[in-house]
Amino acid sequence: MAKSYLIMVGAIVGIFWLQSCAEKAPEKVEKNVQYVSGKDEVTYLKIGNEITDTVQATLKANLMKAMQNGGPQNALRFCNAQAMELTDIYSQKYGTDVKRVSDKNRNANNAPSERELAVLEDFKRIRKAGEPISAKVAIDEDGKKHYYAPIFTGGQCLTCHGNPKNMQPELVSLIDSLYPNDKARDYAVDELRGIWSVKFKNS
Repeated sequence: MAKSYLIMVGAIVGIFWLQSCAEKAPEKVEKNVQYVSGKDEVTYLKIGNEITDTVQATLKANLMKAMQNGGPQNALRFCNAQAMELTDIYSQKYGTDVKRVSDKNRNANNAPSERELAVLEDFKRIRKAGEPISAKVAIDEDGKKHYYAPIFTGGQCLTCHGNPKNMQPELVSLIDSLYPNDKARDYAVDELRGIWSVKFKNS
């Protein structure tokens, strides 16, 4: 009889335990980015690297030319008027959507989407752990391949993206005028500034 009693008590306790678990609010699950591996990763990493290297080289060449012809203020005007146009040209050329995005963006058009922000945060975690960050390929929300790569600040970047106290006053005034909601300042050398985002529309 004692054995039957223990079994009954155990069953009652089990019922209350299951009920309490059912009444608990579901735990928040963080959305993870689904990265690609294998043959697809190799293929799209190669294409993504070629695209971003080409775009980066073109932007840098034009930026340096603008700097030589009119100093930092002229370079800033180039970025404001033509940088987005250049990335659009390469987007059309390669049948992709090429962007540079950052959570500390200067141009509102460079603000990250929810997925891009998740990748950027992932890169930050890798960086904080002291591990090297490399380009990655992921599956987008609509099933398309998407290339992501880190963007780091170089020494010349600090001319317009460093501490405003170390910038030319006229340059700071121009930044404030062209970008009233600017967040892309106070960077240090070799800091993760943002990411390349290349969506392969036909993948």
